[in-house]
Amino acid sequence: MFKSLSARSKVIAVVIVGALAAVPVIALATPADAATTTVTNASQLKSALKAAAPGATIRLADGTYTGKFVGAKNGTAAAPITLVGSRAAVLTTGSVGSGYALNLTGDYWNLSGFTVAKAKKGVVLDGSVGSRLTGLDVGSIGEEAVHVRKNSTGVVITNNSIHHTGLTAAGYGEGIYVGSAASNWASVMGSASTPDRSDRVVIQNNTIRATSAEGIDVKEGTTGGRITGNRFVDAGLSGANYADSWVDVKGNGYTVTGNSGSGARTDAFQVHVASVGWGSGNVFRGNGTVSGVPGYEVNVQSTAAGTTVACAASGAGRGLSNIACG
Repeated sequence: MFKSLSARSKVIAVVIVGALAAVPVIALATPADAATTTVTNASQLKSALKAAAPGATIRLADGTYTGKFVGAKNGTAAAPITLVGSRAAVLTTGSVGSGYALNLTGDYWNLSGFTVAKAKKGVVLDGSVGSRLTGLDVGSIGEEAVHVRKNSTGVVITNNSIHHTGLTAAGYGEGIYVGSAASNWASVMGSASTPDRSDRVVIQNNTIRATSAEGIDVKEGTTGGRITGNRFVDAGLSGANYADSWVDVKGNGYTVTGNSGSGARTDAFQVHVASVGWGSGNVFRGNGTVSGVPGYEVNVQSTAAGTTVACAASGAGRGLSNIACG
């Protein structure tokens, strides 16, 4: 058993305890704690989007968020803004004929995990630099599911499920749409002679299925993107507005590798010259299983310059390509 303290020991103990009591106890919040906001309804989400700052995380509780949401604040490369939720968190305008479910105009956003459904357009990036879309489910959309435009650069779109587009306008039902057609430069960029330079977009490891227009449509004016490891199922089937392939490349300097799939109206991949000086220097190699494709694996318009198609066996109905491989 412990002995009782002597009188002198008691004095020392009181002094020590008193000194400790005088030291303030400070609870330190971690940056993640300080920057995380959980929202449960559309009003809270709109407020959180308006208040977002670099490093902030907005966490979507499961449920349906009906509205037209805008991410306009800028993150940074070191401290992006994150919007995250499970597949049971659904952003919607409430109608396949109305509005954008999410319009991202700020830089360096990470969108992760949640669902976008039942809107005219799913996720539209306008002038957004360095943003990432990861693990989203975007489907049941009136027109295109994801549109990267208005000089949005360095965007990464990876591991998403994109499906059932063009429900109200089959010819505009692309899965992923990069840039703007030259005919739209005036309305999008303010000048008919100013290309939409939505450059260096990476589209990787997505599943793209049941799109009425192309699974991926890359417009003239864009440069230096990568399309790799994607899986296509029945993409580009409608034939509306010339939609008849998985991927249509009209930009310059794209690398298209490691993609595979089944079911296209005509070709798996196409290269077109929609405007003078575009549709050149694109490379196709190492793409995987191609089935249910009655045309070529890679069909290149005769005026497209510098297209490279690596030699390989192909399951496409008309073979690998209409140009010599190398």
